Amino acid sequence: MTSAHNITNKVISLLNSKDQQAVFTARQFALAKMPLSEAVELYLYANEGQSQNLDKFPMMREIYNKLPQRLLLKCSRKTLKSTLLSNIIALNMLRYNHYNMLYVGPQETSVKYFSAHYISSRFESPPIKKILNGFEKDDVFEKILADTHSSVILRFVKDDATRCRGPATDHNVYDEVQDIDYKVLPIIKETMALSPIKREYFAGTPYTTDNTISRLWRNSNQLEWGTKCTKCNHWNFLIEENDPLRMILPHGISCSKCSSIINTQNGQWVSSNSDPNTQFVGYHLAQPMLPFYNQSKKGWAEIYEKVTGDQYNKAQIFNEVFGLPYDIGSKWISEGELKKICTLGPLNELIEKGKSKYQFYTVGVDWGVNMQTARTVMCLCGVRGDGIIEVCYLKVFKDFDYDAQIDEIAGYINGFNAFAAADGGPDPIRAIGLATKTSPQRVQIAMYPPNPPFVQFYKVPPGSIDWRQNRWNLHRTDTITFLGNLIKKQRILFPRWEDSAEALQDLLNVYIETKEGLWKQEMFYRHGEHTPDDFTHALNYAVCQAHVVLGNPLLSGPSSTSGDGT
Repeated sequence: MTSAHNITNKVISLLNSKDQQAVFTARQFALAKMPLSEAVELYLYANEGQSQNLDKFPMMREIYNKLPQRLLLKCSRKTLKSTLLSNIIALNMLRYNHYNMLYVGPQETSVKYFSAHYISSRFESPPIKKILNGFEKDDVFEKILADTHSSVILRFVKDDATRCRGPATDHNVYDEVQDIDYKVLPIIKETMALSPIKREYFAGTPYTTDNTISRLWRNSNQLEWGTKCTKCNHWNFLIEENDPLRMILPHGISCSKCSSIINTQNGQWVSSNSDPNTQFVGYHLAQPMLPFYNQSKKGWAEIYEKVTGDQYNKAQIFNEVFGLPYDIGSKWISEGELKKICTLGPLNELIEKGKSKYQFYTVGVDWGVNMQTARTVMCLCGVRGDGIIEVCYLKVFKDFDYDAQIDEIAGYINGFNAFAAADGGPDPIRAIGLATKTSPQRVQIAMYPPNPPFVQFYKVPPGSIDWRQNRWNLHRTDTITFLGNLIKKQRILFPRWEDSAEALQDLLNVYIETKEGLWKQEMFYRHGEHTPDDFTHALNYAVCQAHVVLGNPLLSGPSSTSGDGT
């Protein structure tokens, strides 16, 4: 591809011409031929009025030069996110004709600030002013260039897409997307319905693992800037699994394994999600990995103080400095902990591999049912001789054909002679149907009663004459806590992350809520209205079944609420 420094003398002379049409022609040719990162450095100035230089931001060059159809930027603060977005918007308006963009932010003040201090500043760059033919419209909420007739409309949206209805666009840019309700994104996308282009760019700073940008990130190829330690050959990424706090040492950005200084100038983008069906190209940008900060004595001192001093709490460190989600004490399990135990390999190979190593199998089933959606989740677990449980099969059903679901699940229970438990409340009809097609002796109808006296127990109502009336009762909080402890101790293993992620997200959707009870503080496991937790219960049933068979005494005692009121 022709670089900016090799543009013919004729083009250079046209750019210096007083003939506006000649300047326009040369400008379009130059911008079409040069890598976008070079266009940024040649033509666009920063907000402070100086030319942009990417030498201290080497990871940015690939982002500019390989812009995809759908881009996601997961960023800490002060990583040039807004500058990058405004650069792309400005250059698109300059190099494309009749190219219509929509910029969306969550707050009116932030959208106005971006328009005035970022978009406008790009067009105030002296090299751009020389080759710019002015604006057809230039106000805080809409800008249209006079020569290309390309435009950007700026709108603010949080949980209502009304302000975005109407315009027809080719390219939508969402900034601070963590603060935009996930449900409005498909509505805003409809502005591109008539366009053959349909580009979408998302950017923001993650707060928790269940907000909008984290949901989008899970559907990306998750590119991390990796740097190999020259002393121990360990690859360092600023991710939870690499213990990022160990990389922040007084002498500089360091290897998390041997503490030697690493040179992030020589890093490269590495994908951490091998799923071939991802929807986004996602980049993670974090302050400590940028040479702009870690090669500056002052810059690094500021980062070290943020991370080790008392200025920021841990959540702020992860969000603002590392660009990572952090769930403040309310989450019972982290994504990093789950990824560490997704070690079994491809899902479609596990049943065959495990036939000779499991002592017995258990199955857990949860029926997620309402009037609008159906979501049944099942898991098949193999129990090894050392007590470790391997989830060798799992499935999320999303249809209303419960008879077909029951037949399929019954096939696994019968095929592996598995012990099973299925959700039986408030409507036990599906669990009863499953037990009927298998064996009432091997399939328990499970429920979480209020304040049960024991962690788990089998209840036969007085006068019961039929197994359909009996229930396996579990203390919801106690058994889910038991499950979480096993996960944290890596006593439960899962298929590789890309095969398990959808189901495991249910575990991440669960949070801990505490409130003062009559006699003591009470703890509950909750989930959001629009975030399912079905797999949590299917897994809980299967795991508790396994440990009852194994005779684990932790499941045989009184519950944590058994003494309330006494």
